Amino acid sequence: MVAISLSLPALPSSATTARSEVTRRLAQRVTNGALEDVRLLLTELITNALRHSNLTSDDQIGVKAELSDGTVRIEVHDPGRDGAVEIRTPGSRGGGYGLFLVERLTDQWGVERLNGTTVWAELPAGPAR
Repeated sequence: MVAISLSLPALPSSATTARSEVTRRLAQRVTNGALEDVRLLLTELITNALRHSNLTSDDQIGVKAELSDGTVRIEVHDPGRDGAVEIRTPGSRGGGYGLFLVERLTDQWGVERLNGTTVWAELPAGPAR
């Protein structure tokens, strides 16, 4: 099992940091297609946390990635301000792709509201779909 846990500042650059660290740790353990999906989903979930959770510069975003039994599970946690977590149809002006992609690329995903908001997703460590 591989487990990665990061605490990152509530800044747009945190998506890059999370992608880099998860890529470094999982690159030899999952297929390139699965790794690309994980990278994309981390970017979308961190962006959603920054965009919809009313975070301040003092807040932290937690990122976890775990590889176990052929499944990659990712989690993005923010202190949450009770923002809506719902799938939107992507718009012609951009936006709305985060949970839309999570729904399409994962086997299962969900939201937990305990001490903030955690959005988690699980996908096979095999080829991208």
